[in-house]
Amino acid sequence: MSGTLGRVAFLDDFPDKDRMRAEAFRRDERMEQFAALRDANPDFFERMGPTVRISLGYYENDKKNAAAHGIDVTKESN
Repeated sequence: MSGTLGRVAFLDDFPDKDRMRAEAFRRDERMEQFAALRDANPDFFERMGPTVRISLGYYENDKKNAAAHGIDVTKESN
C-alpha cells in the first residue's frame, strides 16, 4: 500500500523526499564523535555494537544528503 501511495503525485508533482529529509537533518555531536572514533581507532569501533554502526551510517547518509541540497551541516545549531 505505501509503495502505491509513494508513486502517486501529490498536488502538482511528486514529493521531493530527499529534500524533505535534508531539511529535517540536525547535527548530532554524539554521532560526530562516533565518526571521529571510527577514523581514529577502527578496531575499537568495530567491536562496538551494531546499533551504533548502523546509526552512524544513517546519520552520515542524511548528512551527505543535506550537504547535497545546500544545507550547512557544519553548524552547531543545525
